[in-house]
Amino acid sequence: MAKDNFTLGFAPSAVQHLGVGLYKQLPQALMELITNSWDADASEVKIHIDYSRRSISVSDNGHGMTLEELNSNFLRVARNRRSNGIGLTPKGRKLTGKKGLGKLALFGVADRIQVISIKDNLKNGFEMNYRSIQATSEEEFYHPEALYVNESVNQKSGTEIRILDISLQNIAKMDSLALALSRRFNLFSRNNFLVILSDEKGKTIELDEKVFENSIKPSTKLDFTYRFPEDFQEELKTNNALIELVNKNVSGVVFTKETPLKATEQGFSVLSHGKLASEHTPHQFSERANDRFYDYATGYFDIDFIDDSPSKDFISTDRQAILWNADSDLQFLRENLNKLMGVIQKRWRQDWNQRKQTKAEKSQKDVPKIKKVLDSPDLLKKDKETIDTIALLLEDEKMTIPSELKRKILESVADATQTMGIEENVYKDLIPNNFVVPDELSNKIRMLRAETRLAATSADDPNRFILAQGLLLRGIIDTTITSLLVKYKDTLTKNKLWAGKAPHNDITYSKAVSVKNITLYNKYMSALNFFEFKGDCNKKNKDNLKSNFDDVKVIPQLDQLMHDEMNWPKFDKLKEMWDTVAPQLLLAFKYIKD
Repeated sequence: MAKDNFTLGFAPSAVQHLGVGLYKQLPQALMELITNSWDADASEVKIHIDYSRRSISVSDNGHGMTLEELNSNFLRVARNRRSNGIGLTPKGRKLTGKKGLGKLALFGVADRIQVISIKDNLKNGFEMNYRSIQATSEEEFYHPEALYVNESVNQKSGTEIRILDISLQNIAKMDSLALALSRRFNLFSRNNFLVILSDEKGKTIELDEKVFENSIKPSTKLDFTYRFPEDFQEELKTNNALIELVNKNVSGVVFTKETPLKATEQGFSVLSHGKLASEHTPHQFSERANDRFYDYATGYFDIDFIDDSPSKDFISTDRQAILWNADSDLQFLRENLNKLMGVIQKRWRQDWNQRKQTKAEKSQKDVPKIKKVLDSPDLLKKDKETIDTIALLLEDEKMTIPSELKRKILESVADATQTMGIEENVYKDLIPNNFVVPDELSNKIRMLRAETRLAATSADDPNRFILAQGLLLRGIIDTTITSLLVKYKDTLTKNKLWAGKAPHNDITYSKAVSVKNITLYNKYMSALNFFEFKGDCNKKNKDNLKSNFDDVKVIPQLDQLMHDEMNWPKFDKLKEMWDTVAPQLLLAFKYIKD
């Protein structure tokens, strides 16, 4: 075959300067071939890696190239495929290739490259050898070795590129290679552009429409997802920065994780026409990306605008970064993207706090001791506040505490509450569970009720407990019934409902002072008369209540507790008193708050 069938249309030294120095990693080099297949309107690309022979084959079912096209398209370096201003493939795909340098990157990973293409039933191919290229003088053109020249075949169109004599010390494993390729291209599709990796042992991995996003988002403990512009319709009504981004057809997604991401996972990628334009970095849109949000966030943005110009290059040749400062429009775009990140950060903090609250509430329910305290009818407000505060602190983003340790901390908090002291106390059943003082009642009655609960937490001495509870019971009866009688004094006087002597009616006496002078027993009986008058009980019921009150000897026993140092009512007697008066006190509460 003629030596000059194929000609590398550039000085041989360019391979060293623009190719070998461009990429030193296999994924980037393979990505150039994959995007070439996309530009060739291929629907399927097969990448076969033979680890034992240290060779790779990349083949597609695209439109292929003729002998002339191999020379003018593939072997011509720095040819701008979009210079005609069209930028579309015959099938209407947006071209991803532009600078014509990617093919040289293969020499950064291997010494020999074979290119074989079929079009119109003609097969053409050649081999390029890096060592031979290096030996070619600057005054000469390098002529690759011809393998096939217009050989007639009965095969479908397509191109195969063989990467031989791989110079890398280690060839990336299939899983790692698949992940790296997945993160660099967002146009994989099972129906339109499927990439299949395989090795000599028969293992295969398919890259379809799911792989790109899956390669970006956290695989575990995914927290929140923010898609732009779909999730920002409210902000788009007023936020000019976000409106400008929509006008530029910018779209993207930000994922956050419950726990901090690894440093290599943090940050954002930028793609243009589906191809990676800038590597993953937290500093993508701001040089000051030091907010804790960036420890938890990752994502990507599609910005075709960056690579739309057929003449201007805003993407570094190695596709590591975008040259944001090269153009005023790009600077403005970056500022708006940074403002979008600010909006996302604000929403993330709101969502984080809400999730933290939800997790704190769930953690409380998952700890039996905490649940026991919170479900207690004797729950003290300060205990609830303490539990809520500590549960929230344990879910703080700056805290990294194992679940079991959180549980133990919450158990210790529960044990330290006064409410738990009441729940665990042997005397906790003294007061009926339904004896709750409404908030509308006077502070004095509510304080007396609270003191009866607190007394149970220090009940080591039974006599001390009986004394405290007896005095508190007497105080609750007296305060409650007196409040009732003071409020309805006129009704009781008009309808002659007082037991014993009616209170003084002289205007110099206040209602409270005059009722106070009545004995506790007569106050209680006056209250029973009032309940009968209001229809809460009939005469027979009232007489039974009076009889029961007398039989239990509520007043005599409470008086004895106050005045007799030698005799103390037992716990069961004190409980009997509570059971006797509690229903009437609850009824009194109803009338006092009306």
